[in-house]
Amino acid sequence: MPLDISLVRRAQGEFNNRIAQPRGVQALPGRMGPLTVRNGQQWLVAALALSSAMAIGRMPPRGVRAPAGDPTPLPGARAQGGIDHQAVPMLGDAPTAPVVALEHIANGATLGCIASPRHCPQTLAASLLTFGALTASTLGGGALGYAFGRFNAPAAGSEASRESSASLPQSLYALLPDEQRMQLLQIVRDCGTDAAACTAPAIRSLLRELPDATRRQIMVTLGVARHAETHTHGGWPAGADAAALAPMLSWVDWAADLLGSVVSPAQACFQLDLEQIAQATLDAQQPGMTGAQREVAANIARFDTLRALLRRDGHTLHQLPFSGSTRDSFGFDQTYNGCNLMLEFSGAGTPRRTLMVLAHGDMTGAREGSSGASDNGTGLATLLALARKLGAATLPDGVRVQLLVSDLEEHGMLGAKAFVEQCLAQASCPDVALNLDMTGRGDGMTLSGSDRHHLYMDGDSRALQPPPAPVTAAEAQLRGLLEAAAGEVGLTVHDSAGWVMQSDHIPFQRDGVPALGMNLADAADITLERDMQQARTRLWLANAEVDWSRLEHYLNGTLGPDETQAMETRMDAMEHAMHTYKALPLSRAMANIHNRHDQLDQVDPRRAMAALAVIENALDAWLHAPAP
Repeated sequence: MPLDISLVRRAQGEFNNRIAQPRGVQALPGRMGPLTVRNGQQWLVAALALSSAMAIGRMPPRGVRAPAGDPTPLPGARAQGGIDHQAVPMLGDAPTAPVVALEHIANGATLGCIASPRHCPQTLAASLLTFGALTASTLGGGALGYAFGRFNAPAAGSEASRESSASLPQSLYALLPDEQRMQLLQIVRDCGTDAAACTAPAIRSLLRELPDATRRQIMVTLGVARHAETHTHGGWPAGADAAALAPMLSWVDWAADLLGSVVSPAQACFQLDLEQIAQATLDAQQPGMTGAQREVAANIARFDTLRALLRRDGHTLHQLPFSGSTRDSFGFDQTYNGCNLMLEFSGAGTPRRTLMVLAHGDMTGAREGSSGASDNGTGLATLLALARKLGAATLPDGVRVQLLVSDLEEHGMLGAKAFVEQCLAQASCPDVALNLDMTGRGDGMTLSGSDRHHLYMDGDSRALQPPPAPVTAAEAQLRGLLEAAAGEVGLTVHDSAGWVMQSDHIPFQRDGVPALGMNLADAADITLERDMQQARTRLWLANAEVDWSRLEHYLNGTLGPDETQAMETRMDAMEHAMHTYKALPLSRAMANIHNRHDQLDQVDPRRAMAALAVIENALDAWLHAPAP
């Protein structure tokens, strides 16, 4: 939500009622007390009052515009590019340096308390220090404002930093049109790590080319312009109409600095990769196609884009085609053809340990206009990020990491099944595998181990209810590393007993290859999905009781009375189980995939980057840990 300084300033009592008192900041008393050394709050109020008093007499009367020959307002307070806005502050004469400085101390304190209420006491204390420095030095207001802003910037990675990054920089980022947002990501990505000096000129050019309406919104959000409908000056606190930081910085410089920090180069790469995958999926869905044709075209374009992105980054790609047949829920054979994609990264010598990270590349829902951004564009963008990391690293001797893009997951995990069959035949299976599926939403992380694969029913030719697989030392080690890495980034690991993540790790687990499934999910979603999985199990069991090979005889009326009665009883039981299954509410995550809702706006890049950080940290630890 944009930070509307003018609106907050006009709501006179909101600071005390909603920020100061709940956060432990003493409310302003009805009467001013003596200015003592320990009475810091009164010093700040005095500074604000002094700045207002020093400006009295230079304010134009209400409704009267300043003469055309009046001096220029504060640098940064004038609109750029001819935007029709009301410049602030509305001073008839050029303000003196003390007035400017005091106003900017006030503005900085206001913005700091609004953006991060939890740290309001520290912000007020820093304001007092800055005010003290003003009385003992000849620094101009610009230097003071800039120093104040830098001094109060929270440390990167801290909770305060996360709060701040979710306010002003994120508000500016949200105001950018889609095209300029993509341009910003490209600027940050192309500049790479340590990019501040590189990004600023390009972002300034981007800002100057924005539509007038967007530039006005940015200036209002920064507090260097008012909403067009506001016409008042003064109120609480004094000077709150002025720019919140250094007057020597134009709004373009300030906005460029904030936008340059809103995403990291790694996040920019992730978002641009995801954008390309999702857009290619949508572009392939041409008008006039049937639903089946849209599905086929979308997946062809998706895999073509993945190949291009991997080759763009200089990776050698192994293509692993497969084909076969399977049976649907009514026992009818279905043939299929697919192709998995794989990359390998190895240290020197013969590999003694192998970790595989996989994500399914196919999608479903193109019939309804899905882009497959969440399911499973997020997993694919994570693989691309891991490939860049591994390509730039030197792995320890005897260690190998494989990255697999599996095909036809949405049709029964067929690509994963084919890969496991091939690697078992060649005695080349990884020591442990980690499957990623939907890592861009949810309030915590889930890990689905080998001891629960039996909770999922997929109706393949193997046992309908296979026994749980044992958890090997290799799998337990990987789980421990992932859980520790989640703790490092503050990501909750959900306890998901009775629930199984339905994805490509299951074929590995069922054939004895240690594997974990990982995604991000909301705790409430897991409960709903668990109930649905249990109802689905009952449906599969009821379906298995029906002898579908006798269906044609039943329809033709050639079964005997007892067989007919038994057939109808079992089909009734299956129909009841199906109605029960379909009547259950979908979780929010499930309701937003396999249909038109699965678009880029369903992905939270910050959560996706938290998941990526967990995987990268766990991968680093695994590479250097001894074999269990």
